[in-house]
Amino acid sequence: MKIKTSLAAAFLAFAGAATAAGTAGAQQAPGAANPAPRAPGQRFERLDTDDSGTITFEEFAAAMNGRTGAADADKDGTLTVEEIAAELQRQHFKRQAERMIRRLDADGDGKLTTAEIESRQKKMYALMDRDDSGVIEPDEMRRGGREGRGGRQGWRHNR
Repeated sequence: MKIKTSLAAAFLAFAGAATAAGTAGAQQAPGAANPAPRAPGQRFERLDTDDSGTITFEEFAAAMNGRTGAADADKDGTLTVEEIAAELQRQHFKRQAERMIRRLDADGDGKLTTAEIESRQKKMYALMDRDDSGVIEPDEMRRGGREGRGGRQGWRHNR
């Protein structure tokens, strides 16, 4: 009984995390403006699929099953540690990729070009080349990185 309870709690935690991640990182069209974070009411409306003003257990379960169903890679009706970990990792990397696109996509088309990446690299290089000599010297790396600036306040945060 204790194992079943623990597994049920772990499953609910996974489903809740997956649902939160899914509603927080809702799909948007490529190139669309970055929407403001969803308000709690918007999440409610998304779960209230029949627009009744209430969320039934069936609506709630459908949302949970939609999130956890993607994790069941072999479609055997069970979730293994590996399947859950793979789905969480996929969601994590997808959010990272979306953030990268938002940061670097200069023309807003939802895609990164080599030119956009190189433009960002040039800006970073220029920030690191503090004496504008065209090369980065060892003391510029130390000054610009974590060493001389007290943690994460080096060149990466001087945008």
